[in-house]
Amino acid sequence: MRTLHGHREARALLDAHRAAGRTVGMVGTSGAIHEGHLSLVERARRENDVVALFYAGVVRLDWTPVSAQVYERDIERDKELLAAAGVDLFLVMRRDDLYARRPVTFLAQSELVPDVPGLLGHDHASILATMVISMLNIAGPCTNYSGEKDWQQLVLFRRAAQDLLLPSTVVGCPTVREPDGVARSSRNVRLTASQRAAAPVIYRALTEAARLVHAGERDARAVTSLVADRVGGVAAVDYVHAVEADTLRPLDHLAGDVRLLVSATFGDTPLVDNIGVTVPAQTGRVGAADGGASTGNDTTKGVE
Repeated sequence: MRTLHGHREARALLDAHRAAGRTVGMVGTSGAIHEGHLSLVERARRENDVVALFYAGVVRLDWTPVSAQVYERDIERDKELLAAAGVDLFLVMRRDDLYARRPVTFLAQSELVPDVPGLLGHDHASILATMVISMLNIAGPCTNYSGEKDWQQLVLFRRAAQDLLLPSTVVGCPTVREPDGVARSSRNVRLTASQRAAAPVIYRALTEAARLVHAGERDARAVTSLVADRVGGVAAVDYVHAVEADTLRPLDHLAGDVRLLVSATFGDTPLVDNIGVTVPAQTGRVGAADGGASTGNDTTKGVE
């Protein structure tokens, strides 16, 4: 694995690979590498000739709170894991590689930032999307692999790349889970033993809600209330939303591709998760093959 220093070196080297006919897979991360990140790298490795990892864990921008989240990071450990997973090029994003001073140009994606509690607000979403698109500009033509766990971010990044006609494709990858269903996250290490033991309730509640939709429930409030009731017994529920998967539009009546989003705080550690449910337009006997809702392993395909 080659370590790169600065975006100019990264861009020149990636351009050289493409000129030689090689495809590029790109993964971005803020560090504290876990199996979820590694699954993105492994998919990029399978589908591309060159894998580039953009590591933003050391970026601190004075003018925005977006980079203020702090996880314990061991960059040397992270590099060892990423090299073993197949990363070819490792770029540590520095302050000067992004924005040493506050930019005056930001992405505005108002239609993808619904006015609902808990989801990213306009300013936060705008800054985050702008930073990610800047990294895609540095990477050049590539396939970017992003996890589905942070669904709103994935939708923002994918739509921004499409709208700005970037020569990049943003691919969503299924959430990687522990055997008990807990989504892999850098935050999990902050849970106490009792909080970790309670955390599987989130995914259990989501899958129960998906089964409720599969059985014919179409009232979004009934579905989100079920999740809130189940999770609320052991954690503080920050939000539960049923949204249109591609637009993030809040739904009252469930139809089409739906995403159930939840955030709950265990002690002082917030955990987010989501699941996809597909509700066919036609009516008929319940069942994925018969016109009923189908649920997937965090995607919107297949029957769980």
